[in-house]
Amino acid sequence: MAQIDKQFGDILRKIREARNMTQEAFAKFCGISRAYYGRIERGEHSITLEQCQKIAEATGLSMAELFKDIV
Repeated sequence: MAQIDKQFGDILRKIREARNMTQEAFAKFCGISRAYYGRIERGEHSITLEQCQKIAEATGLSMAELFKDIV
């Protein structure tokens, strides 16, 4: 399970960096606490579907797009 968390965190990092945003700015943009978002991005915490939906809506991506590169 930890491998999936790490992969998803890496995907979020790429999305955030492509937008030239700090963790704090991206978390605020998505309506998530910065501390929680930091743990997700580092793969230390499993994200909930509710939080995934917040990120998808904020970024204009579908849920499928968020998970498409996880193997």
